[in-house]
Amino acid sequence: MKGLISKTNSPSFNLATEEYLLRHTQEDVFFLYTNAPSIIVGKHQNTLAEINYEFVNKAAIPIYRRLSGGGTVYHDDNNLNFCFIKSGKKGDLVNFERYSEPILLALNELGIAATFGKRHDIQIAGKKVSGNASHVYKNRVMHHGTLLFRSDLSVLNKALKNNPLIIKDKAVKSVRSEVANISDYLNEDMNYNDFAKYIFQYLLRYYENDALFELTEEQTNQIEAISESKFSTWEWNYGYSPNFELKRLYKLENGTRIKSHITVQKGIITQSKIESTDGIIQKELNLISDTICGLQHHSSTLKNELVNINFININKSNLELINKGFFS
Repeated sequence: MKGLISKTNSPSFNLATEEYLLRHTQEDVFFLYTNAPSIIVGKHQNTLAEINYEFVNKAAIPIYRRLSGGGTVYHDDNNLNFCFIKSGKKGDLVNFERYSEPILLALNELGIAATFGKRHDIQIAGKKVSGNASHVYKNRVMHHGTLLFRSDLSVLNKALKNNPLIIKDKAVKSVRSEVANISDYLNEDMNYNDFAKYIFQYLLRYYENDALFELTEEQTNQIEAISESKFSTWEWNYGYSPNFELKRLYKLENGTRIKSHITVQKGIITQSKIESTDGIIQKELNLISDTICGLQHHSSTLKNELVNINFININKSNLELINKGFFS
């Protein structure tokens, strides 16, 4: 199994690299990469149901969807991502313990008592340091996971908080676990770059192969095309979410109570109903409902459409509150 280390921290490029290696090559390869701060949701998840929308927007943390299922994870520049891509026999491709073994052994060699958890994760002292997921394509499997080395856990915990009561769907839900950083359990201090190099060299030894996998210029161009056409798009990262309903109760600046209920299918708002305790603005709320139906469930899309309406009884700040209510 050859080894590849990414030369970029672009989440969309690294996710596209995984897809390219899985679907367009036949070599067995392990791939290590580090992403800039970002949130990665599972293929079958509802993006909005997995994040603290207000915090994520304020912190400008981008969202990406990966090929594999499983739960949502937070990446930053102190989190190492590993990916194993291998050909095999159908029915014997997905094996979480098999692909976790070299990672566990590498951590054990550092004096860390890491173990394989019941939820296909890697734990230290009962705390999760690695989440894992797999995806099968024909006779090939991609198994990948995270390694929290010295990540900002305060950001992770804030970004992945959500309110399950306001979104109704059938999407796969993340199961939250207490997390920890690997660096807290090291006997001797090690920086992130040294840790990443250590894991890479250990995997080369484990697979008894010191060969490196190098992307050609043509392959890099193909990966960039996948990154731009898929992993960088709203349609994949948000619009691919399963159909859902979002209900919200909130107040405007003057205390007026608002009750909103929208239905989103394939990323498009198909139904909208907004009710108020103030009859004076109800007609304008009905206008908002009519206007947003058929639009992408995208904050800037709705905002750009609504600012073109000449409201008499709804000021700019209240309009922003209403727009926010469609997302969190």
